[in-house]
Amino acid sequence: MGESSRELVLPKPVISLKEQLARTTLRNLRSQGHTYVEIREDGRRFVFFCTLCLAPCYSDAVLIGHLSGSLHKERLSCAKITLLGERPWPFDDGVLFFDCSKGEEEEKARISGGEGVGCPLLDCCDDDDERFAIVMYDENRAQDNAGDSTGDEISHCGDNLLISGLLIKERTIDLGAKFIGFGRIGARLFETKGRTTWIDKIWCEWLGGEGPSDEEKTSVPEHDFAIVTFSYFYNLGRLGLLEEPSRLLTSSPAESGKGEDNGRKRKKSFSDPEDTSDSLCSQYDSSEEVSSRALIADYDDHLVNKRVIKSRKVRRELRKQQRINSERICEVCKQKMLPGKDAAAILNMKTGNLACGSRNLLGAFHLFHVSCVVHWFLFCESEILGSKMVCGKGKKRCTKQSGANMNGLVSNVSWQIFSVFCPECQGTGINIEGDEIERDTFPLSQTWRFGVKVSEGRKAWVKNPEKLENCSTGFHFPQQDKESVKCQEERVQSMKLVRFYRVEL
Repeated sequence: MGESSRELVLPKPVISLKEQLARTTLRNLRSQGHTYVEIREDGRRFVFFCTLCLAPCYSDAVLIGHLSGSLHKERLSCAKITLLGERPWPFDDGVLFFDCSKGEEEEKARISGGEGVGCPLLDCCDDDDERFAIVMYDENRAQDNAGDSTGDEISHCGDNLLISGLLIKERTIDLGAKFIGFGRIGARLFETKGRTTWIDKIWCEWLGGEGPSDEEKTSVPEHDFAIVTFSYFYNLGRLGLLEEPSRLLTSSPAESGKGEDNGRKRKKSFSDPEDTSDSLCSQYDSSEEVSSRALIADYDDHLVNKRVIKSRKVRRELRKQQRINSERICEVCKQKMLPGKDAAAILNMKTGNLACGSRNLLGAFHLFHVSCVVHWFLFCESEILGSKMVCGKGKKRCTKQSGANMNGLVSNVSWQIFSVFCPECQGTGINIEGDEIERDTFPLSQTWRFGVKVSEGRKAWVKNPEKLENCSTGFHFPQQDKESVKCQEERVQSMKLVRFYRVEL
C-alpha cells in the first residue's frame, strides 16, 4: 500500500469528464465528513487517496470498502482525537496533514482554467515573471533591514522575518517569511521519587496565531529552531537538471530549418561535416536501434544547455530524466513529496540560517513534509530529554558513550543528540566563517536507526494518542514492564514553543 502511494502524483490542471465525475464523488464524501480524502492522478487515471492511511483507491467501490475497513477505522479514531479538532493544522502535506480549504481553492482554480494551481514539474516561467515577488540578495538591503533586529543574524518585522541567501529557482535571493502560529511541545512523564524515569508520550499541539497565554510564555521557553513552510516545486532549494527546461517542450522553427523537423524522418546530411550537432540529431532521428540512454550519453552538457534539441526521441528521454531527477523523497518518512503540497525546512532562530545553510555555500536546503519536520522535532526533544535523564545535562551537540537503556533512546553504545538538526545533511544552521562547512556527526547506520525510532513512535501514537484540547501529533513509547508503571507517578509537562512561518512564492 505504501509502495503504491509513492507512484501517485497530483492531477494536472486539465478538466475531463472522468475528473468531473471523480470530483463530484469527492464533494459528496467531504460533505459527509471525509475531509481527508483527495484526488490524485496515477498515469491517466484519477484515484481517490486516503491521507490518513496513505491508501490509493482506484474506484468508488474500493474507496467505500476502504472507509469501512479496520485499518481506516483505527486511523480515523486517532484522527478524531488529534487532527479533527476545532482548530486544525493549517497544512496540506499529503502524508498526515490535510487542510481541506486548500483543496477547495485548488478545485475552483482548476475549474476556472488552472490558475493558482501548484508549480508544474517543468517550470518554464521567465525570470521577470511578476507573480514571484521575490527580492534578489543584496548585502546593503540586508543591512538596512537588520536595523530593527536584536543582535541576531535574523531580521524581524513584527512577528515576520527575512531569510537571506536561499536558493530558489537557481537564484540566491532573500525571502520574507510570515509568522502563522505557535506549536507547543509537551510530554507525559513517569517519575520515581521526583526523578523522571520514562517518557510515555511526547507531542506537539497547534495553538494558532494567538499562541499561548502571557503567563505560559514566561514559563515555557521558545525553541531555538522554527519550522518554515513552502509550497513545494521541484527546484525549490536545489539546482535543476537543465538551465532552461522550456527547450525540452518543442523545437524552434529557426533551428529546425523552416519546418523541416515536422515529424518526417530526414536523411543524414554530409554537406557540412563540421556541424556535428545537426548531423547527430539527424542520425538519431533515422536510427531505431540506438537506445534512449545512448542518445543522452552522446549529448554533452554544452550541447544540452546551449541550443534547442531537435530530436523528439532525445527530448522525450530528457523530459523523463528531468522528471526522475525532480522527484524528491522525504528522508523522514520515505514518501514522495508532491508538487503544490506543503513542505518544510528547519530554521535556526539564533542565527537566522536554515539548518542546511551551514553545510553548503550555495543557499541550497532540504525539504520534508511538514508533519515529518514536526515529528523530527519531537524525536530530537525526546532524545535530548532521554540523555539528560541518563547522563545529565550535556554541553555538546552529541557524544558517544555508554548508558542504560531509557525508552530505547539510549543503547549500550549510542550517539547522543543535544540539538535539532537536518535529518538529511545533519546541518544545524550555525554561522560558519570562511569557506568551511559544518561537519556531519552521525554515520549513515545511525541516521537509519533514528528513522526507525520515528516510525515506531508514530505507529504507537496512532494506537494510543494523548487527548488534548488542540489538534496534535506525537509519539508514544509504551513501557514493556507493566508492573513498574503502578509504582510511578505521572506528570504532564509543557516543554517548548515552536514558531511556524510561511513563505509565499
